[in-house]
Amino acid sequence: MFFCFKSKIWREKLNLQVMFSKLGKNGGRLSKRFVRYNSSINRNNSKNPLLAYTFAAIGFLGAGYFIGKALLKEPLPTSSDRSTSPLSTLLSPQYANEKDFEAGLLKIVEIVGHENASFDKDVLLAQNDSFYSTHHPPNPDVQKPSAVIYPTSTEQVSEIMKVAHQYRIPIVANSGLTSLEGQNIHTRGPYSISLSFQNMNQIVAFHPDDLDIVVQPGVGWQELDDFLLGDPKGKNLKFGPDPGIGANIGGMVGTSASGTNAFKYGTMKENVVNLTVVLADGTIIKTRQRPRKSSAGYHLTRLFIGSEGTLGIVTEITLKLHVRPRYEFITVAAFPSIKDAASAAETIIAQGIQPNAMEILNETMMSFVNETSDGDKQNLETPTLFFKLGGPTLESTEEQANLVDEIAKKNNVMKLQRSTNDEENAELWAARRNGLWSTFQYGSKVLKDKDDVQVWTTDVAVPISKLSLVISEINDYLIEKGFKDRFSVMGHIGDGNCHFIILYNSSDYDKVHHVVDHMVERALSHDGTCTGEHGVGVGKRKYLPLELGVEAIDTMRQIKLALDPRRILNPDKIFKIDPEENLDEQLDQGSVKVKPNCMHNH
Repeated sequence: MFFCFKSKIWREKLNLQVMFSKLGKNGGRLSKRFVRYNSSINRNNSKNPLLAYTFAAIGFLGAGYFIGKALLKEPLPTSSDRSTSPLSTLLSPQYANEKDFEAGLLKIVEIVGHENASFDKDVLLAQNDSFYSTHHPPNPDVQKPSAVIYPTSTEQVSEIMKVAHQYRIPIVANSGLTSLEGQNIHTRGPYSISLSFQNMNQIVAFHPDDLDIVVQPGVGWQELDDFLLGDPKGKNLKFGPDPGIGANIGGMVGTSASGTNAFKYGTMKENVVNLTVVLADGTIIKTRQRPRKSSAGYHLTRLFIGSEGTLGIVTEITLKLHVRPRYEFITVAAFPSIKDAASAAETIIAQGIQPNAMEILNETMMSFVNETSDGDKQNLETPTLFFKLGGPTLESTEEQANLVDEIAKKNNVMKLQRSTNDEENAELWAARRNGLWSTFQYGSKVLKDKDDVQVWTTDVAVPISKLSLVISEINDYLIEKGFKDRFSVMGHIGDGNCHFIILYNSSDYDKVHHVVDHMVERALSHDGTCTGEHGVGVGKRKYLPLELGVEAIDTMRQIKLALDPRRILNPDKIFKIDPEENLDEQLDQGSVKVKPNCMHNH
């Protein structure tokens, strides 16, 4: 009996020591003191186990009181206790070293087959950068992928991500490679992989009666339009958003792209019904079913739209379709000033007239178009509005056109042009369609170094009523800083979004950079945004805290860490995920692309 009782005492003492060891550093010290004290009691009271047990209990209760009081006085917050993730609370992410990368890459190649993997130098460079991207890798020898992988199904993407997650391999997914803000830069290269959707370019399902269609991310929006026109049940339907030529649906989801039709048809956020997404660890989810409305849970669909591949990899998209206007014609109206053009646009919106598209080009852009046009038609080199007007009947379309003409005349219009057929539609809309290319061509005529034509394409968006003011302010500022005849403006005036295209030589990079900083500052001062449809990438992430506040960015970072705890999905895009990373400073030093490898109209 005495042996059993004594054993019980030692078990209790052992349990106490374990409990103290779990309290951390301070608790550990107290635990050691307690053990030493308790040992002396046992030596002095070896003949009285009940007394030893009593002293042990008293010691435990006393120590527990003081430890508990200390812990309550200064609680130590942990990541699980926070609603946000301030950058200062994070450690730098750990990515695959050369050995781990090679092991993971071998498994990934086995998943897709050798025929669906590329290690060609030119292919790797094209996946990482393009001439028309405003921001280029500061260190292209390092900031590049080591392989391009071409999956063919959602299941393959899932298996790829399981391996990438296991080996901590950074993944940058892409489709059309037309992004402008450095979204495709492999900031964590060279031990990273570019995931291309070139082979995932199929129409999965078409539901004309429900006005929706399911596509893979590699489908181009123009190819989608061709498919609809060629299908007997789809020829009267259209997909609304129309961004730059070459854009694919996957990238459009990533940046929440839109284009000239956004005034009537909305952005990608309004045109996506659901998504199939592969998460960072390979988990496959579907954000919702196909009804046009749902109040079931969180709106996961919109969470992933505009996330630029940082939260998950989109592998299937269900898109809304719209009834194609039976009749559609173009009206072009030239005004003496931006103010007159904007006033006309505001009146049109206020009266409930809804053009299919409503665009503004400044006088510089119109001069670029005239200078580079192959045709005989000359436009007035003044601020000009471009309208797409359509409807189910010829009478309703003409009524819209007449109302637009009337409003334009009340706002000092200088010249009105109207199309009457498809050929004239294309001719009149050409100035808007070719704006970026016209600007680039003109650069070789006005810049000092004609062999070093660089183009900085950027956008901001403001409330509609502020657009003319912001365009005027930025226009005057650019002229003041020496960029007269070296920039052009295109604006989606119906939704307050405008694009500035600045021509410069590489030596003027720093000067242009500061001008763009000012442009963004002006937009934010008028309750605007640093980007209306180009996305953040790396080029505009420094503006996001100014626009949304640090706490909002910390909240986004918490969502990122919840879905991608190892930070392998398109690292460093939109906001910083590493307190030691200095990419903003690298970009500020300037980088240019010497040779164009592709041409895209915006």
